[in-house]
Amino acid sequence: MLKEATGRLILAYFQLTKPIISASVALSALTGFLIFQGFFARGWLLTMAGVFLLSSGSAAINHLQEAKTDVLMERTNRRPIPSGMIKPFQALFFAIILIFLGASILLQLDTRLPFFLGLINMVWYNAIYTPLKRLTAFAAIPGAVVGAIPPIIGWTAAGGSITHHHAILLAFLFFIGQIPHFWLILLKNAGDYEKAGFPTLTQLFSPQQVANLTLVWIFATAMAAVMLVLFGIIRSAALSLVIFLITFFLLVSFRRWFNAKKYPDPHPAFISLNIFYLLVMIVMIADALTR
Repeated sequence: MLKEATGRLILAYFQLTKPIISASVALSALTGFLIFQGFFARGWLLTMAGVFLLSSGSAAINHLQEAKTDVLMERTNRRPIPSGMIKPFQALFFAIILIFLGASILLQLDTRLPFFLGLINMVWYNAIYTPLKRLTAFAAIPGAVVGAIPPIIGWTAAGGSITHHHAILLAFLFFIGQIPHFWLILLKNAGDYEKAGFPTLTQLFSPQQVANLTLVWIFATAMAAVMLVLFGIIRSAALSLVIFLITFFLLVSFRRWFNAKKYPDPHPAFISLNIFYLLVMIVMIADALTR
């Protein structure tokens, strides 16, 4: 029994870090690092580890911030804090440790910029985006900055300039896709969010308007991916073709949203968008390593 209880407690702490999200954030930082360097230069592992731990600590704080509303939603009421597995003060202590470790690791890099960017991103997520979610259904727009910064952390950790047009384009790609990503989550769990008092798109627009808005942002995301080729971030002809195919796959996966009288099931669209970003990152890394 003791062994089983210990295992459940470890799993609960692991859940506090939102591991899938934190891992994808760390992967985006690695993508930025490799695009600039072109190989696994010194510092890549420190960059990934530091970003992952900062993201994990920020996620644990988010669990604390949203514990009261998590209790009200079916999809979140079994999270570690609402379920009683972890006490709020334990979660806070755990978050502080993760943030300290992540910040300390980023300080080991040759430049301090990744450290400052990491802290800015954490503050933006926990102090700006999270409170805004309770105020407006459009919180995803300023909140998308959170997705844009990690690849720039990787880029600057590798020695790149934050003002380089490739860095700006990379940030834009990750920024633009965060908006439909969050909106699809809202649509998928609209009833839960409304029950917890969060504003949603469905309260502001008709189903057809919601479908059209989502399509606009998906088109923008697709064009941002094409720009990777047009502006020379991806140089391989074969991998450029792969990007075009991936982009086509994204648009085709949203075909049911065209002229929809009501928005279709958002879950398949959400999965498609996640797969799209994973594949784009893999292609960017492959291109950087094979130049």
